[in-house]
Amino acid sequence: MVQDKILCFVCSVKGIERTFATYYELQDHLYKDHDMTKDPAMEIFMKSKIQASRATTGPDSSK
Repeated sequence: MVQDKILCFVCSVKGIERTFATYYELQDHLYKDHDMTKDPAMEIFMKSKIQASRATTGPDSSK
């Protein structure tokens, strides 16, 4: 049986590979080990999220 490997994106940006068995463990890690409001990885994540939403909600996306 193959199990999913959940990685912390904040640690990945820093070159660290941390894996978690559940999303609850990942969420707990993010709030306890990372200051999500000041972490540079969070800024990168938010910028990519905004660009992705612009690409899917642009004026030509309904065609």
